[in-house]
Order: sequence, then C-alpha cells, then structure tokens
Amino acid sequence: MKIMHHDWQDKIHQYCEQMSSPESSFLQAINDFTWKKMINPRMLSGHLQGQLLSTLVALKQPQCILEIGTFTGYATACLLHTLPKNGEIHSIEADPEIAHKTQAFWAQNKPNHRVQWHVGEALSIIPQLNIQPDFVFVDADKSNYPAYLDICLPLMAANGILLFDNTLWSGRVLNESDIQNDKDTQIMHEFNQYLRSHTNLNVTVLPIRDGLTLVQKMN
Repeated sequence: MKIMHHDWQDKIHQYCEQMSSPESSFLQAINDFTWKKMINPRMLSGHLQGQLLSTLVALKQPQCILEIGTFTGYATACLLHTLPKNGEIHSIEADPEIAHKTQAFWAQNKPNHRVQWHVGEALSIIPQLNIQPDFVFVDADKSNYPAYLDICLPLMAANGILLFDNTLWSGRVLNESDIQNDKDTQIMHEFNQYLRSHTNLNVTVLPIRDGLTLVQKMN
C-alpha cells in the first residue's frame, strides 16, 4: 500500500515516540489535564520534544533554567526531570487564567520548590529576576522571539543553550507566498534569518514537530 507523504511523516513520528523512553505518569497527567481544561491543547509540548528537553538538560547540567511560556507545564516537567538537585527553573506565563490553572494543578499533583512561577510579560519580568540562566526555552508569542533572544543573550555565559519552538511554523516558512502574505509566517521566517545572522551563535534547526531551533552561545 502506497503511503502519502504526510502519512509517512506521522508514522515516522509515532515510531520515534514508541521507540523513545515512555512518558512518566505525571507527564501523562499533564497531557490529560491540558486536553480537558485548556482551549488550545495542541499548544502542549509533545512527548518527543519533551524527551529531547530532558536529555539536553541532563547533558548541560544547568544551574538556572528560564522558560518563557509555561502553558500547562509539560515542558517544565521535562526540564525539571533531569535538572541538577541545586538547579532552579523560572517559568513565565503571560496569561493569568492559564497560569492560575497550571499552578493549581502543579500544587495538587507535584509541588516543587525548584520551580518559580511568574505571571506577566516576560520582557518586563526578566530584568527583575536578577538571574544568569544557562538554559533558556522559549515557546511564547512569536513576534517577540527576537526581543527574547536579545534580552537573554547578555545574561548568559559562553556555551549557554537556548531553544525556540515552532520555528518551522507548520512548514509555511518554505512557502514564499506565505512569507509574503501571512504576517505570522513572515515573523518566523525573519526570526530564523535573524538567528542565522549572529556570528557568535551556533544554530541548528531541528524538524521536530513544528520546528525546534537549538542555539548555543559561543562567546
């Protein structure tokens, strides 16, 4: 039987998830909570992406993680899973209603003093935190991706890691018509170009889910 290209991609993704380490019961609980309680559950970080986040944290062993865009905390849990015992996570969510639901869920299911929750605009909150993150994960409003990069880089030492989600934008960044006529696609394409223009960054765009860009600060 002939398999269409998008079906083939779905099957590859399913196979990769099946052959990767399974989700923990807490991640499964977050998944269930998200699909039952949130309006846009597809914003959830997926299993495969979560596994990559956990692995990168295990390899990097960061002392301070900054997460911009908490949503329901699936990525937060993946980052926390392999975080060193003396490490901390600062997670920022712009939407007060989502933040309230997420923090209540975590307080009931997995209270953890190493996760500091913040509610509001990240560009206003970050300067007040007085932190030096060595690992940053961004899954928030795409129009501010360049600003998030610019505000985080000066805080980070050499070899710091940043990850930006949704950088392939459902594949629309490949379509010149979408780049010209769709504002969101244009924003993401220009951000990808902006990243590539930085000579002090090592940039790798990974075709995981909707695109995940891995950035290493070189100096």
